[in-house]
Amino acid sequence: MINVIILCGGDSIESEISRQSARGIIENIDQSKFSATTQDINDFDVKSFNREAVVFIAVHGKDGEDGKTQKLLSKNNIKYTGSNEISTKKCWDKISSKILMIENEIPTPEFQVVGKKEKLNLNNEFFKRNKSFFVKPNNNGSSFGVSKVDRKKNLEEAISEARKYSDNVIIEKAYNHAEYTVGILKGEALTPLEIIAEDEKGFYNYEAKYLSKATKKVEVVDEEIKDELKKIALKAFYAHGCQTWGRVDFVFDGKNLGVLEINTVPGFTEKSLFPLAAKLSGINYQELITNIIEDSI
Repeated sequence: MINVIILCGGDSIESEISRQSARGIIENIDQSKFSATTQDINDFDVKSFNREAVVFIAVHGKDGEDGKTQKLLSKNNIKYTGSNEISTKKCWDKISSKILMIENEIPTPEFQVVGKKEKLNLNNEFFKRNKSFFVKPNNNGSSFGVSKVDRKKNLEEAISEARKYSDNVIIEKAYNHAEYTVGILKGEALTPLEIIAEDEKGFYNYEAKYLSKATKKVEVVDEEIKDELKKIALKAFYAHGCQTWGRVDFVFDGKNLGVLEINTVPGFTEKSLFPLAAKLSGINYQELITNIIEDSI
């Protein structure tokens, strides 16, 4: 019997989502193989931790996806699920991630960075070429602080909103045709999903992810797009040095795919994107949990 500690919660704006993921894991874990308990990351004491146990990291956002928890566990020789500190930090920092993708010839939407004290310059070529944008914090998850902007006069307001969550802000060319996501599990790309967010803001924001009943998540049926999504997702995942599991998010402008980001600790409730992709790939929720834990031992 393997002891598993499901680490969740914390103080980030994604803490409640994290607790929901942990509840899903504890209720569905294979009890014939694992003895599992949940623990809030705020109460985690590495000094008294059982070194024979495995930590299932279910902390979304800050602490779980910025590399801090992975660094602490690695330093103390504690086994844990998912990517290591270095890979997680690369994915968490959107600017670093996009630069890495460009260096590795992985398609990603064109972007501009607005620094902490930097003023917006609408006279550069990026703003002349493009008319629609996404403005987002450099470090955050669950689409907090993200705005879609179709009028350049509204960019300053969107930047101010993004700066509530991160000093540095990314302004990204909007791909308005479709949104996709691809789960990665143990070196294999799971069934790609298209996300249809019927939300007034027009993209897969926090409300569309967790509150709306109108959001649709459907299997991608176009074989050419499906194959391309899988190929690019795996390339992006490994270019960042990621391990075991994660999710790669895409946008599509009707001609070109672009990688938005890699999630190293994606949502993990039964209704979340990653478990749904696994289910469509023939892996049920309990088997998915088992695969992730056993690959970490």
